[in-house]
Amino acid sequence: MSDMGIQQNWKVTIGKDNPIKRYNGYAMFPFLVFDNWYTPEEEKIVWKELDFLSTKPKDEMHRAENTIVARQKDGTSKSKAFRFYIEELYKNRNTSPIIKYTYKQRSPEFHKLIENNCMPFARSFVTSNTDTCFVSYYEEKDHYKPHHDVSLWTCLIWMVREPRLFNGGDFKLNEPDVEVKLKNNRMIMFPSCFLHSVSPVSFHTQPTEIGYGRYCITHFYNSEGKDV
Repeated sequence: MSDMGIQQNWKVTIGKDNPIKRYNGYAMFPFLVFDNWYTPEEEKIVWKELDFLSTKPKDEMHRAENTIVARQKDGTSKSKAFRFYIEELYKNRNTSPIIKYTYKQRSPEFHKLIENNCMPFARSFVTSNTDTCFVSYYEEKDHYKPHHDVSLWTCLIWMVREPRLFNGGDFKLNEPDVEVKLKNNRMIMFPSCFLHSVSPVSFHTQPTEIGYGRYCITHFYNSEGKDV
């Protein structure tokens, strides 16, 4: 892996999996990790939105187990977590700061990073023209077993309050066997076909209110109405 600095105080880690595994000179499982994804002001605003989403009583919140989610052969859910479907909450999706801040993923600088480091998969991202978004929230024993997404590209942004009241909740790309530690305001970007998972959350200090677990903002990218 290598690090580089970029605008907005990003710190970018370029994942290259096992250097022996190559396809026409490209890494077979390329991915990018961005620390300081949101600017300090954006981060404050995103936390306000996450707190707003979390005001609903737990027994009225969606659970991943009861929604359209990756499932095992016996039909049981691979995910245990709360879900917030942002686009159900706003008449205009761009009212959401989380949605509005996807300007970062649309920027030429971001596209160039994907193109330079994630070929040949990069082609499907730079030509994508639609996105969807939801937020997952993990508390005690919540996790996500190895699965792949049905979109083209997956963008995950992790938000967690410090000092942390739990252990676990770390992310893993299962096929190249690479673990990426959970960190507040960290983003990971990878082709959706890669198997990935989240280790169980275990509180060492029981919180008195919701919001001290693991938040994950998910953006899926796809292409619609384009000629092949």
